Amino acid sequence: MASPRVPSTDEVRALLARGTGRNFAATSPAPDDARLRPRVLPLAPEAAAERIERAIACLRGWRVVGRREGVIQATRTARVFRFVNDVSILLEPAAGGTAVSARSASRVGRSDLGRNRRNLAELWQALGLGD
Repeated sequence: MASPRVPSTDEVRALLARGTGRNFAATSPAPDDARLRPRVLPLAPEAAAERIERAIACLRGWRVVGRREGVIQATRTARVFRFVNDVSILLEPAAGGTAVSARSASRVGRSDLGRNRRNLAELWQALGLGD
């Protein structure tokens, strides 16, 4: 089985620029929901990536499926119906550490019933960056 494709930093930026919709959620500079604010980890990008990977490894149903410079690609699988959400995480150098932006998207369905926003909140909590 081939490894999942990890998007480039430019591809993740383009996904983030689409904003939030009915079956996906993305961080943005001025969101209507605090869960959708980008975060800053007070670490260099490589250390931030390692911390994010460790946090994901501790989350039930989450899995890192690939990584390249500046991007971590993960999935979150629902417990009951086994629906899979794709989570793209962008890491960029920033004042004070590494800026972390993310997008969570459902693979199926017309509405996620808020699941993708909750995915991002769960990630922030695991990193100690929740509200």
